[in-house]
Amino acid sequence: MTEEMHPQVAAVLKQAQRLQSLMDDQLAKMNTASFTATDESETVEVTAKAVTRKPLIKYQLRSRARGSVTRVTILEGHFAGVNIKRRGMRAQEHTVDLRFVDPRPIGIRKVGWPWMWVAIGFTLLAAAAGTFAIFFASPFALIWAVPTAIVFGTFTVSSYLMCLYFTTESVLFVSQHGRARFITITGGLGTTRAARKCAVDIVKHIGAARKESKQPRAHYLRDEMREHTRLFGQGALSDKQYAEAKLRILKAHD
Repeated sequence: MTEEMHPQVAAVLKQAQRLQSLMDDQLAKMNTASFTATDESETVEVTAKAVTRKPLIKYQLRSRARGSVTRVTILEGHFAGVNIKRRGMRAQEHTVDLRFVDPRPIGIRKVGWPWMWVAIGFTLLAAAAGTFAIFFASPFALIWAVPTAIVFGTFTVSSYLMCLYFTTESVLFVSQHGRARFITITGGLGTTRAARKCAVDIVKHIGAARKESKQPRAHYLRDEMREHTRLFGQGALSDKQYAEAKLRILKAHD
């Protein structure tokens, strides 16, 4: 009986291997091209294409000092495309479904405090050296007091410039319940003012998106979770951001 089963087992194994190979080939092609699946009765052709959305409004914010460019594009269907390029780094690009974005933008300013304290220190030293040179120094002491005050003054100006360079402003749009950063615009001083019109248009389209797609709370939270998963797959969210967002959304179900 065992010998009679061998041909059947071999046929089954061969068919399974053929099916596995076919599935692997189709999975590899799904994102870029059309493919054909065939069985004994019929042939089915399926075409997988990337969704292309028409751009409605485009914004570009450039920080020449940092060598960064942030492009935000409002797309049809109430989506937003975000493209961030930084000097020496690979460009980051993702699209966001505006239904799941909190319409309240968040402004953040990070001051370069280390350089600020260095600048204050040099300011005090330059002031002390200058005061000593003017009021207390003998002709002999002026030889070193004046150059010292000039050097400290130069360091003071340089330190304040470095403080300005490392001071950043950001405009953030986070997800409604997950609180993950979906849209981030970061640059130097003045970024908040420069991004104001862009932020206003984003808020308008968020409102329009919600009016057109009202959902029960449970369905909305489910779809918001899917949006986080999609953005995590695009690399827009880190492991930590994704995990924290999932926990917040699950808590919102309660």
